[in-house]
Amino acid sequence: TVRQFSSFEPPRLFDYETVTSNLTVSDAIESVESAFGALARGQVDVPMPMHIEVKESEMAGPGDCHIKGGYIAGQPTFTVKLATVSFYKNAAKGLPPGSGVFCVVNAVNGAPLAVMQENRFMTDLRTGAAGAVAVKHCTNESQTKVGFIGCGAIARIMARAVAAVRPNVEGVAYAFAGADEFASDMTKELDVPFTVASSAQDLCQQSDIIFTQTPGGEFVLELDWLPKDRPVTIIASGSDQPTKQELPNDVLAASKYVSDLTKQTSKVGELRGPLQAGVMKEEDVYAELGEIVNGDKPGREGNELIVVDLTGTGAQDAAIGQVAWDKLSKL
Repeated sequence: TVRQFSSFEPPRLFDYETVTSNLTVSDAIESVESAFGALARGQVDVPMPMHIEVKESEMAGPGDCHIKGGYIAGQPTFTVKLATVSFYKNAAKGLPPGSGVFCVVNAVNGAPLAVMQENRFMTDLRTGAAGAVAVKHCTNESQTKVGFIGCGAIARIMARAVAAVRPNVEGVAYAFAGADEFASDMTKELDVPFTVASSAQDLCQQSDIIFTQTPGGEFVLELDWLPKDRPVTIIASGSDQPTKQELPNDVLAASKYVSDLTKQTSKVGELRGPLQAGVMKEEDVYAELGEIVNGDKPGREGNELIVVDLTGTGAQDAAIGQVAWDKLSKL
């Protein structure tokens, strides 16, 4: 005899417009903060990311695909995310250089609940939320001048995230292109004054908090540019694969270094460079961000240089996936 089973309901499909019109970075901050805490307690199953390189040929590429996922213990869903980036030939066709979908799965019965066409929007939200968590736990109230090196989509999300947790700040921007537009737009949107720096060095000398979100192909600042007489926190989010590094090894070695997930930053984040150069060891990692969230270790203690290395974790994807499902499933 053949066993008969009931079939699962098909997953709901949420298109890009629905996703972007119903979710904000503020929706994600609390859940991502909680996810970092759970990650540090060992309550999140986060496999290492999968990376597929699509080499340029007559038929395809160039481009990259990242697949991440995770399950936070006790949550009713888990998430698997596929994101594509660096498909630069798309520009000639009027298309963005990347795309992406989240698959949110019922953690009770294993049935896919939703496929969310987010085209990196939800990825950017959870990255911004991580930036907000870093500001909350690794800076103090005296750090009020926030610099942004790189002024693309991630910088805008980071600026919104900072405003959500530290409203009384000023912004300063620098980029090879787009800084003026970024500063003007953020000033109007956030009602926070933004100015444009003349150089990355000028930005560093003005700033107490420095966000770096560039393609990661070259170093964006130098140790000598950073003020020594006041606290500085660098929050780096541009490195997410082994070919990228935004911060020089001496900056990382001189810092109180905080990772989002050390097993990941040591392979694809800023930590990889100084480890390979022999100027840092994994034992030099001060803490994972979740340890600071949980109060196991203090964050900002004095005028020390802090670097927070955000490579993006499956825990964040699981958190934003749950938030999105809770909100969008009610539509």
